[in-house]
Amino acid sequence: MIDRVLCLAGVLLTTGVCVAMDAPTTRLMSVNGNKFIDVDGRHVVLHGIAVIEKSKAHGYLGSETAEDFANLRDWGFNCIRLGMTWDAVEPEPGKFNDDFLRGLDRRIAWARDNGIYVFLDMHQDLFSVKYSDGAPAWATLDGGMPHLGESAVWSDAYFTSPAVQTAFDNFWANAPAPDGVGVQEHYARAWRHVAERYANDPTVIGYDLMNEPFAGKQVVPAQLSIMSKLAEVLSGKWGKIVSVPELVAKWSETAGRSEILKAIGDTETYKQIIEVPQPIFQEFDRTKLMPLFQRVTDAIRQVDKRHLIFLETSMASNMGVYSAIEPVKGPDGKRDPFQAYAPHGYDLVTDTPDVATPSNARVEMIFSRHDETAKRLAMPMLVGEWGGFGGVPNAAPAAQFIVSLFEKLLCSETYWAFARDLPQVSAFAALERPYPAAVAGTILEYRTDFANHKFTCAWNESATITAPTRIYLPDEFFSGKEKVNLAPKGVDFQIEHAREGSRNVFLVIPPTGANNERRLSVN
Repeated sequence: MIDRVLCLAGVLLTTGVCVAMDAPTTRLMSVNGNKFIDVDGRHVVLHGIAVIEKSKAHGYLGSETAEDFANLRDWGFNCIRLGMTWDAVEPEPGKFNDDFLRGLDRRIAWARDNGIYVFLDMHQDLFSVKYSDGAPAWATLDGGMPHLGESAVWSDAYFTSPAVQTAFDNFWANAPAPDGVGVQEHYARAWRHVAERYANDPTVIGYDLMNEPFAGKQVVPAQLSIMSKLAEVLSGKWGKIVSVPELVAKWSETAGRSEILKAIGDTETYKQIIEVPQPIFQEFDRTKLMPLFQRVTDAIRQVDKRHLIFLETSMASNMGVYSAIEPVKGPDGKRDPFQAYAPHGYDLVTDTPDVATPSNARVEMIFSRHDETAKRLAMPMLVGEWGGFGGVPNAAPAAQFIVSLFEKLLCSETYWAFARDLPQVSAFAALERPYPAAVAGTILEYRTDFANHKFTCAWNESATITAPTRIYLPDEFFSGKEKVNLAPKGVDFQIEHAREGSRNVFLVIPPTGANNERRLSVN
């Protein structure tokens, strides 16, 4: 929970205290190695959800209310990946839509009222509002190429649509918009405008620079290499020659795609396929994606020196390709100290009828590789998207398996995506889960036994941190203080209900004032 929850017009309001502060001294979320650190020095786990409206017809603002945000707190979420699109921010070249941003302001205020952090996501799907959502039409330089988007899965259009690929290529080349300014420069200026608005807001913890960047026509040889390797592998598995045209035809059909994905469900087989195009995607990361991230970061840092920069990967890394991104730098050429790694992770069954039955082997490989990259970058990891189970039945086991990986990796995450009926969907059994929201020291481990409704957590407590540790426990895991075992016990912990009338609680555990290891079990 955010203990210092309101900062407006340079005044930080705390419980019972009002202290005037200059903008440069506003206290914000920070990072230390692989940890997110709050204003009180506590190790924070961000457990959140995406909130976004992609419809231009709706003004890119959904029907969310203050009550929805109160529910998010009750369900245990302490973070929101709040979506926006470039078209929403800059509908005309150089003209910014502050009416839309005022709509974001309301949502950020609702988050603040409920102790929920926010980071802003500049979202795109298929690059543009012309094909889905993202860039404004004026910034979509597709050269008049056709958009070929008919497929069993919407995201196939990245690989089939010449219009989408051309628009991305022109974006990466910073081709001139109708006003003569490069489209990438416009994008950076749009981000600068947004960052200037939230530069002194501690509820907003940072900026997710681009949703799932795509390489453009550079993927064509990668796609061919993947299909050739896949045909070779399947020929061996099925005991008959599988041609690339036959494979493409089978892939385009729901039943055929399901058959293929079942055949490559083991880690070793999947590695053979996914590593073939890796050099192409990593070259994109180095030569096109990182220059964009640096350009946007430079623009943001002109007006905001302290909010976190969340670095995504290309969409290829969603599926397990190692990312080659590097830390962004400051004007002095040194590493910017405020950045985090924000990959996405989806099994290939996502957006298909098989979404509730992914390959656990593939899923574990994807997140293990993300963890390796986070360690290479020496950044905390927040998985910006995962799940995508929607309302499909029987998704709880798959979602709980992914949660077990997050617990093992001690990473943060935001689920895709918010809906009012979330408590009624199968995956909710993994979303409303116990976790250490903020710990007065360093988290060592935590584990959830969903089947038996048990929870354990261990942390090294720091003598220098005076704020309490906060553990969220949903109703199913908390039946009374007598079921909570804490060692060393120290001053007795308190119970704080997530909202009035709720049976979901936070354990508020005062620190002992010493450097020691503490262990908690709930059963």
